[in-house]
Amino acid sequence: MKTIVVPFDFSPYSLAALKTAQKISSKSGAKIICVTVIPSEIDYDKLSDSARQKYSELREEKEEAERILPDYIHEVAPAKADIIQEIRIGVPYELILRVADENQADLIVMGAYGKGYTPGKFIGSTIQKVLRKSTVPVLAVKEALDGNDFRKLAFASTFHPGAKVAFDKIKSLVKTFKSSTHLVFINTPTKFTSSAEVKEGMDRFQSGNEEIVFHQHTYNDSEAEKGIISFCKESGIKWLAVVTGNHDKSPSYLISTTETVLFKGDLGVLSVKV
Repeated sequence: MKTIVVPFDFSPYSLAALKTAQKISSKSGAKIICVTVIPSEIDYDKLSDSARQKYSELREEKEEAERILPDYIHEVAPAKADIIQEIRIGVPYELILRVADENQADLIVMGAYGKGYTPGKFIGSTIQKVLRKSTVPVLAVKEALDGNDFRKLAFASTFHPGAKVAFDKIKSLVKTFKSSTHLVFINTPTKFTSSAEVKEGMDRFQSGNEEIVFHQHTYNDSEAEKGIISFCKESGIKWLAVVTGNHDKSPSYLISTTETVLFKGDLGVLSVKV
């Protein structure tokens, strides 16, 4: 793992994301790019110098952020490694993904707003859009994860062959922390799968990954999201990876499952696309 992008908006949640990224960086040596976006419908990056002169307020906000951010970051999240800081103007999710693409990021770590489930409300639209559109794995946290938290990972999937491809994207992170990886299949009444089928999928998944310690689990619940949260709570696991897809026939859990687990629980959720 070489590059981690952290969206930062001065909130406690983005600070939790930054501290989590710092923990990963201290173990992996990855550089951290902290991106702060001044919201605007104007794509400032693509304007000419003369056109930018028309938006003096936006320019002043950017200059102020450039003055404040370095000292603020050093104060609230001191670390030995330097943090590269990017201040952009535009639509937040678009620029987060753009910075990740420009820097060939291996991981995006971002804060998840809110705690608990309130009908009619959801996590911020920015994180929703990043989760849905990013091809880079996204780790969303409400609280900072420390070294002990990273030692046990739940990997929730239906263990279709595509899950192995997804796991390859985060294998370096798993190996960095020597994470004991708990493979979990949530068996629900509507999509019941026999134990033999589940074991076959998990065995196939583990093949070629012998350097990693795996534990296999099948957990029964009425809904996949409830089962994932309950399993992690009972197992004392603080973060999980969910292999996600965007379509009903995708060989994985849907992206909405990832969002729901993130919103209803306190877990750090690592979304990995098939």
